[in-house]
Amino acid sequence: MSNSKIQDILDILDYLELDETRKRLAELYKSPEFSSYNSLQLLREILSVQYISDKNSSFEKSVKLSKVRNISASLENIKTGNGRKYDENVIEQISSFDFVDKAYNVGIYGVSGAGKTYLMSALCIEACREGFDCRFVDYGETMDELIALSRYTDLSKYNKKLKKLSKHQILFIDDFAISKYPEEGMKILYQLIKQREENGKSTIFTTQYSPDEWGRRLSENENCYGKLDGIRRRLTAGHTLLLEKTSERNKQVNKNRPQNQTSSER
Repeated sequence: MSNSKIQDILDILDYLELDETRKRLAELYKSPEFSSYNSLQLLREILSVQYISDKNSSFEKSVKLSKVRNISASLENIKTGNGRKYDENVIEQISSFDFVDKAYNVGIYGVSGAGKTYLMSALCIEACREGFDCRFVDYGETMDELIALSRYTDLSKYNKKLKKLSKHQILFIDDFAISKYPEEGMKILYQLIKQREENGKSTIFTTQYSPDEWGRRLSENENCYGKLDGIRRRLTAGHTLLLEKTSERNKQVNKNRPQNQTSSER
């Protein structure tokens, strides 16, 4: 291939902003092994570097947009030991993200310090790597923001926020049921969970409390019973994972927690 022809291709790649492809082709053209590549091999060689670069860039962008709590969390570190016990079979099943196609949810239960937030952060990062649209939120902060927005005369910001949260492929809610809210808060939470179900989206949440405790943990308002039941029924459709601390004291605390399950019917 003549210098003029290779330069023409380099100019095209430059115009298309395929910088990594252009760089690799220029390197190969100057190397002795250039002539040993057939057309398909050469095409794969110069495009693969661009593919890897773009995929890494997309992953980094997805992680940033997800606002995940711990960007250094990794599923490789989720192993039984150091005072914590994991059901690695259930974690492996969840981390395949097959449940997303069925719009199932995942509840991660355990006492404070069991590693719930770290595990959910690791799952969020892995989901970003797999190309899912993810959003990581704190339950209390999100509820406070939605309640404040709902009290504005102009509800457009509230509706926009609620609509956006209801459309993420996977919504990660940390510390679910950590705070109690009045009836207006339960209306908002019910609306969010219901819309996510209608949109066919999955939710992963961490909580210290089993579903049979949610009634008194989410709200003490008697008028919320129907909404609380609807929230519980929807969120518990899917996988259940219990994280345990292996000390004798926490074994007693965890005795009444939900058992690890693979999946359940809606």
